[in-house]
This record gives sequence, C-alpha cells and structure tokens, in this order.
Amino acid sequence: MEAKSKATNRIANDIVAQAKKSAAGCEKNGKDDKAQVVTLRSETVHTIDDALRVGKVDREIWMVDRWVLNKWDCVAKMDVPGVVGDVLAATELWQVKIWLKRKPGEIRAIESLLADLKKRSPVVPKIKVLKRTKRQAPRQLEIDLMDPHLGMRSHRPASDQTWSIDECETMAMAAIRESLKRAETYAPFEKIIWPYGNDLMHIDTLWHQTTAGTPQPEAESYHHTYKRAVELSIAIIDELKQVAPVKIIQVPGNHDRQTAFTLGMVMWAKYHNDANVEVDCSAAPYKFHHFGKNLIGFEHGKSVKPIRLAALMANECREAWAVTCYREWHRGDQHRKGTGHPLTMEEQGVSVEHLPGLVPPNEWHKLKSFNWQKRGVTSYVWDRDCGPIARLLVSFDSYSGKLMGAKQ
Repeated sequence: MEAKSKATNRIANDIVAQAKKSAAGCEKNGKDDKAQVVTLRSETVHTIDDALRVGKVDREIWMVDRWVLNKWDCVAKMDVPGVVGDVLAATELWQVKIWLKRKPGEIRAIESLLADLKKRSPVVPKIKVLKRTKRQAPRQLEIDLMDPHLGMRSHRPASDQTWSIDECETMAMAAIRESLKRAETYAPFEKIIWPYGNDLMHIDTLWHQTTAGTPQPEAESYHHTYKRAVELSIAIIDELKQVAPVKIIQVPGNHDRQTAFTLGMVMWAKYHNDANVEVDCSAAPYKFHHFGKNLIGFEHGKSVKPIRLAALMANECREAWAVTCYREWHRGDQHRKGTGHPLTMEEQGVSVEHLPGLVPPNEWHKLKSFNWQKRGVTSYVWDRDCGPIARLLVSFDSYSGKLMGAKQ
C-alpha cells in the first residue's frame, strides 16, 4: 500500500507539473515598432517588474502604458492505477499582461544623459574650509537667484534692457560672487542653501511654450538653452562649494516646471558622489529647509495663495514647526519685491515674501507697464539659535542693467 501511495503521488506531481508547463509561457505581440503587448503566465511571476524581467523587455526603449494582473486555478484530470474514476489536480496560475509603448526620443535622451552623468560622476571628498572665527552656534547662507529666465531674448526699445543667454550667464555669476563677498563678514558657514529653479529657464517645451502652453516668441532654442542651463548650474555649484557645503533645493517655476525637475535630476546625477553637494530634486511642488530655530519654505509663487502658506507649513512640517521660532516662505515669480498683497505678509508668525528677480522686463512687461521693478539677488544669513541675522541684496541698475557697485 505504501509503494502504491508513493507511485500515486509521483504520477500526480508529474501531471501537475505538465499542467503548469502547458499553461505557462510568455507571448509578445505588436502591430508595429511603436507598441507591444506582453502576456506572461506563470505560477511564480506576480508583479510587473518580474514580468518585465522574465519577458526580457528592454526598459531603455519601452515604457509601460498600462497593465493588468489575473489569477486562476488550473485543473487537470489524471488516471491513477487502482483508483476508480478521474482524479483532479489543481494549481494556481498568474497572468501579467502589459501594454508597452516606445519611449519618445527626448525621454530616452534625458535618461541616457542621466545614466552617463551618474556613471562619470567623480567621487569628490569634502572640502576643508578654513574656520576664521569661533562661535557657539553655526550659521547657514541662503542665496536666492530668482527668475533668471535663461533663453529669453529682449531688445530695446520694445524692452527696457537687452537680454541673452550670454548676458544672463554673466550677470548670474557676477551676482553669486558678489553675494558670497558680502556674506564674508558673517562667515564661516556650515552650509549654503540654493533654491534651484524658480524659472531658471524661460520655456518648457520644444515649441517655445511655458508649462501651461503659453507661447514665448522671444525664446531661444530649447536644446541649446538646456545645455547652457546645465553648464551655468555646474559653474555656480562649483563656485559655492569652495565656500561651504551646498544644498540644492529644486523649486519648479511656472515657465519651466518639467525642465526644472529634469535639471535637478541632472545635478543629482552629476554630484551624487560629491561629499560637498546635497541635491533635493523630488517632485514636490514646494519644499522646506529646517535649521535650528529656523524653518524656511520655498514655493515659486504662482500656485498657492499666500493666506494658505502658514497652515500648509504647520501641517507639512509638524516636528520642525514645534521647535522653530522663525518661519518664512521665500517666493519668486513676480520679478519684484511684493505683489498686489503686502510686500511681506506675516500671519501666525509665518512671513511670506516675494523676492526680486534677475531677468529684465521683456516686451510684454513693458506693454503692461510692469517694468522698472528693482532687479537683484537676495541672500539671508541664518543663525541656528538667533534666526535671520542679516539680509543682503545685490542690485542691478535700472537704466544700465549692470551690477551696482561693479566697475563699468
């Protein structure tokens, strides 16, 4: 009887294995080279990642459009010697069906760029900064380079000032260096904070449009401007990290929401092995920085009404809110200090401030008489215990467009 039972179990296992083998498999179908459907049936593959791996899908070429997961019981009949009638053997089978579409060229290009940058990113040790003074509490420096609008073109007399990629790069680097020079009195700094983005670029698409689709007729070529934006960003970061470790906080603008995100990813890929640079390039539309008694929020200024920002900060940063005294939001977008609301609005101990921008008024601003606003780059010195102890402003002459105080 024992031998018969073992033989029966062996036969049953063979039949179940045969049932699994006949039901399992991987099928690929596609009408053209732009779309494919992958269907994988197996006892062990239950997730989309496993299905893509087993189906040998090239993730550099294809992206998932949609997918479904199904499970059913597979039942097979078998004849067992000595047993009258049919014996049924059941097992679970899973089916993962995936609809694929070919990645657009621009996505493949950006992914390739990120992978190459990550591969080539050098390992950089932390730079030793000379400590010239001793104090109990450390300090941090925040530099707000708002609204450069790299890639915008403007010409007199339709606009107040000329503006080109070369002029933007020159003024941005001059403002960064002057900001560092004016902050020397308050050094050394534990860290430099750079809210990165805030309409760094003027357009967000190949068709010279903002993120919302508003045409920008004065825009330069997207690809050319993007490359120059990468080069300018790297130049600024390399300048800042010679003074102190740098934290890059990516803040999307209303002109360049998607571009700002991808530029943040490029900076992460470039510096992820650099001990002197930290990059926050998450997809969050607004971000926060907590330092001692200080809590700072960064939002470009287009999407959230100022009256909502105090409660938003309290809910988003409950632990930091409980231990801080100085809480501020720093915003751009308006290319000037203030909007239709007060320049600095404070509700429930939270200040909301719009900061001046780098870019001059273009033809549209002059047409609407939104010109002659003061341009500049604002910096803050934050003390861990004492809060904001200094506010520094690098300004540009409204008539010449040049950095004020610089040799002409």
